[in-house]
Amino acid sequence: MLLDQADIVVVGGGIVGLSTAYSLKQRGYDVVLVEQRFLAFGASGRNSGGIWVQSTAAGPELELVRRGIALLTDFESEMGPTFDFARSGGQFFFETEAQHAALKSYVTDRRQQGIAVEFITAEEAREAGPGVPESAVGAVYSADDAKMNTSKFVRALGQLARRLGIRIYENTPALSLIRNGDAITGIRTVRGNVMGGGVIWCAGPWAANLEAEGIDLPLDLVRVGLLTTQPIRATRPSLTRGPLGAQHVTALASLPDFEPDVFNSMVPEPGKPGYEDIAVQDGEGNLLIGHTLDAANSLNPHITMESSRTMIDTILQRRPEYGELGVTGLWAGIVGNTPDRLPIIDNVEGLYVNTGHSSGAGTGTMSGELMAQLVTGESPAMPLETFALSRPALATRFKTEGTDIYAGESH
Repeated sequence: MLLDQADIVVVGGGIVGLSTAYSLKQRGYDVVLVEQRFLAFGASGRNSGGIWVQSTAAGPELELVRRGIALLTDFESEMGPTFDFARSGGQFFFETEAQHAALKSYVTDRRQQGIAVEFITAEEAREAGPGVPESAVGAVYSADDAKMNTSKFVRALGQLARRLGIRIYENTPALSLIRNGDAITGIRTVRGNVMGGGVIWCAGPWAANLEAEGIDLPLDLVRVGLLTTQPIRATRPSLTRGPLGAQHVTALASLPDFEPDVFNSMVPEPGKPGYEDIAVQDGEGNLLIGHTLDAANSLNPHITMESSRTMIDTILQRRPEYGELGVTGLWAGIVGNTPDRLPIIDNVEGLYVNTGHSSGAGTGTMSGELMAQLVTGESPAMPLETFALSRPALATRFKTEGTDIYAGESH
C-alpha cells in the first residue's frame, strides 16, 4: 500500500531530520518526513539544550557549531522567541588551584580559536549559573556559549515545515528500505510505503538498525541521563559545568599537558555510570541537572535506576540545598557517537545518511544545510569529505572500555 510519495523522504523527526527537510524544502523539493513516535521523541527532546562553544574541539566541529548558532539566530527571527534561545554564556568551574593552573593552557588555546573566554571568581560564577558548589574557587567563563529548549525548537520547526507543505507522518516507524537495483527509492512503514527520488536517514542512534540493511555505521550508543526540578526563583541564565567528567571535554583533554587525575576524571567502576557536572536553568526556571553516561546496549531510552541514584547522590553532595526541590523528571536520551565526534553526512550505498551527532543542539541545523547541499550538488559551505563515512578517523570502529565514553551534548 502506498502511503505517500515525494522527491525526498526523510526518516527521523528530531532536530537533524526537521532541519534537513526544511533546507530541502527551501530549495524547492517536495519532502515527506516520517517519525516513529512524535517530533522530538528521541535525543532532541531529552537533553539540556546547552550549546558549548568554549569546549568544542577546534576545526570542523567548532565551525559546525558556530554556523549552527547563526542559523538558530535566523530561525528565531523567522519563528519568534518560541524556543528559549539565548546567548547566555557558560562557565566551567574548578575546585582546586591545580585545576586552575591546568585550565590556563585551556584558556590560551580557546582564545587562539577566537573564543571569548576569561577567568571569573567563584562568587561571580554562582551568580551567573546554577549548580556551582561552595567548593568552587573560580571558573572559566565564555559569553559565546548558548542554550535553547531543543524540544520546543523541533516542534516549532515542525509547525513551520507543515505550513511550507512538508508532509509529516508521526507514529510511523520505518520498517525497511525499498531498493530498485542499486538505488534506494523508498521505505516500508507500518502505515504503507513512502516512495521518493531519495531517502535521507536522520534517525540518530536508530541508524544502528541499518546494519540489517547491510549498512554498517561506526556508532557507539550512549545513554545520557538528566534530572529536572521544579522552577527556582533565582535567575541563573549561564550554562554550568564542572571538573567531574573533564576527560570528555575534548578541547581540554586533547591538550598535551592534560592530566585526568587533576580533575578527578578517573574511569568509573565497571558497570557504574560515568558522571559530568552539568546544570542548566531552562526558560521556565526549572533546573536540568546531571548528567550520567552509560553504555546503551539497546535503543531503550529509559534511565536506569543506577544512573538515577548516581545523579541524586552527586547533586546532593555538591548542592545539598537542592534536596528541598521537587523532582519533576528523570529521563535519558540515546546518542550515537562516532570516533571523532563529527557527524556522518554522506551517501552510503544509495542511502543519504545524516547521523552521529554528539551535540545535535549545536550541529543539527547546519548539518541539515550541508545535507541539502549534498543532495542538490551545490558547492558546500564546508568540505563534505570532512563528514564522509570514508574519512580516516572512521577507518576502524571505535571501541569503548567500561563506561569511559564520550557522550551527549558535552565537549
